[in-house]
Amino acid sequence: MKIFSLGLAQLTINELKLAGFTVITQNVLPEPAHAEGHLLLVTSEQVPVSALSGLRSRFVQSTILYLYLQRGVRGYQAVHMLCESLGIMFVPPRSTASAIIEKLRYIMEEEHEERSSLVGFFGSGPGIGCTSVAKLFARRIAAAGFRVILLGLDLYDPGYDPKATISLDRLRSRITGKMLHVEDFEGLIKQDGYMYLPGNFDYLSVHDYQEEEISYLLAEAHSHADVVVADFGSIPESAAWYTGMQKSALRMMVTHPRHEYRLQALMELAGHMDLHPQDFQWIVNRSNLEEMTSPKSLALRFGCEILLELPYYQPLLDTLPLGKKELQQVDDKVHAMLVSLGLAAEARRKGIFQ
Repeated sequence: MKIFSLGLAQLTINELKLAGFTVITQNVLPEPAHAEGHLLLVTSEQVPVSALSGLRSRFVQSTILYLYLQRGVRGYQAVHMLCESLGIMFVPPRSTASAIIEKLRYIMEEEHEERSSLVGFFGSGPGIGCTSVAKLFARRIAAAGFRVILLGLDLYDPGYDPKATISLDRLRSRITGKMLHVEDFEGLIKQDGYMYLPGNFDYLSVHDYQEEEISYLLAEAHSHADVVVADFGSIPESAAWYTGMQKSALRMMVTHPRHEYRLQALMELAGHMDLHPQDFQWIVNRSNLEEMTSPKSLALRFGCEILLELPYYQPLLDTLPLGKKELQQVDDKVHAMLVSLGLAAEARRKGIFQ
């Protein structure tokens, strides 16, 4: 998130940059479209209190931080109350650069929590069942009563066999132009209780996608769903895969013991993004096939946690035909997932929180 600054002292700006923030100094207010999704930091010397209401209505899609500099005897509580009513963050007079930095860190963490309902599915290799497992979880989350959008973001495989009237590549121009509307999401394929956007059918455009486009799509999907599930596929050489690694609140790695060498390479690649095995939940697909390495020993080697083990089913099945016991296991994991996302309460069973 960028910080558009208007009226802030240069010494304070330097402190913010040293703290790791991206600060863009402004002489006038930026265009609302440029500041959309970012933070606008203004001072009372540049924006008077009387103009706050207009500022909020103009920058609807931006987080606003108001630095009040007047040190009058009347106090600032009335201004603080006005900011609260308008949804504007307030910084009182005499605040040091350190205090502003702490406030910004609080806002950034809160913003991350507000956008933390993205569950990303990644595969350790093509054909491992990443799409099928993502659909399974989307179906069970929807069955729990939540609005779910499943995005096909495996740019190398659309994840959908029939000819689709809507797909990622069909929406590409609207995504690039940042012109997605509610009608686009209402037109998604209704499948098993959730809304589904099939992936990319235009294979020649795989490398043309930009991380900014994927980030925009994810942000827009969040505003139309309680939970966004995304199938990012198994090939790191795509903007969607990298964006998913960075943006996902929960990262599900669909794998199999025979992919041990692939997991090694993927974990090394994730390490470059400050992600570690404990940042992933592993789903072992086809776990009933005989292999030299067991799922348990695989998990011990990498220091990861296995969320679920799924048996082998005949290929080309769009929906995994799980039995009652297996569905209950999935639902238990889904509930734990929803609790971690802040969308469900902990359930007490026999005196123990589950």
